[in-house]
Amino acid sequence: MGSQTRRMLFAAAAAGILWLASGLIHTVVASIPHATQALRLLVPSPTNSLFWAWPAPWSFLALALAGASVAAVVFVVMGWVARRRAPGFAAAWFATVAAGAVVGLFIDGVGVLDVVQSFGARGLTTASIDYAVVGAYWGLVQGWIPALIASRGARESVDGPRRRHARWTWAVAAAVLVAFVVAGTAGRTADRTAVAEAQARADAETQAAAEQYTGFGAVPDPEAVGTPAQLVAPTSVPRDPLWCTPEQATAFVGGDDAATGHRGLSIRLMNFSDAPCFVEGYPDVAFADQNGHALDVRVERGSSFMATDAGAQPVEVPAGGYAIALIGWNANSTAGALVASSVLVAQVAGDQRNGSAVSLDITAGSTVEVTAWELDALGDSRYSDG
Repeated sequence: MGSQTRRMLFAAAAAGILWLASGLIHTVVASIPHATQALRLLVPSPTNSLFWAWPAPWSFLALALAGASVAAVVFVVMGWVARRRAPGFAAAWFATVAAGAVVGLFIDGVGVLDVVQSFGARGLTTASIDYAVVGAYWGLVQGWIPALIASRGARESVDGPRRRHARWTWAVAAAVLVAFVVAGTAGRTADRTAVAEAQARADAETQAAAEQYTGFGAVPDPEAVGTPAQLVAPTSVPRDPLWCTPEQATAFVGGDDAATGHRGLSIRLMNFSDAPCFVEGYPDVAFADQNGHALDVRVERGSSFMATDAGAQPVEVPAGGYAIALIGWNANSTAGALVASSVLVAQVAGDQRNGSAVSLDITAGSTVEVTAWELDALGDSRYSDG
């Protein structure tokens, strides 16, 4: 093997490595938009993330054969030039540009085959040569590196054996390109099948969850977007020193009641200290849906069909005693709706809310009425939580 042939082999190998390295760089920084835009100009790559995410072994085979195809075409074109004289810098650079365009064109061909396989002949209307153009640009930007390797110190004349060597390399390059197309087509098919299977599994899991779900409203969606329910409501009202503190009393969800077309739920405050304390005003009430997000419910103060509001007034809660407030609302259709799956309550806004799991037909956009705190001296049998 002459020194010129060795230089051509090294240049071809360098071109194949640069091709793969460019694609790898794009894949690594794919999540950085500005970096990706800069790379398209400075380090173009027809593959980008293509091939890298395919299922094994097609990803490896397609990548290896793509790099080998670039190297083979570079070597063949330089060998063709070398029939007359050693390839100079410009000729070797041109060989890299040609290799990028040819392999890019074959990638376009793989895409066309995939579209035809999916949509038939009408898919040809969407065919393009985008990868061929990017491949040629890749050779223009990076081709000087293999060109420098191939042309450095090249002064040999060309003899008969080299011409024979160049002829059979065309057959090798063609075989590599055909193998690349076969692997690429199989890889695209495997990737499409894997995506379809993953979607089928996700659909099956969603269906299974829907069949098992026995609660109100729509099936919980882990991917749903929303605002988490706040555990402390903002307030500008200062706390009265006489009010029950969190160290003395706690608010919690009590029992519920129903009438035709109407619903009710009690909120209780237990004074678990050994001294009386006071509550005044209205409890802080909020709701969370089945996805754990704040439910859009309008909370109004006042009477409802289920309870009469006596208005805000100081209420002394004896040690071990209870205060009570009542929530009322009209029944709602829950089919496919976001519904109240948790009730969050506090003695007043600004206190830490306590959450309780519920299944209520309070839906997004509905309105509830809440009464002021009053003494629950004997217990309200309608809303007994025992």
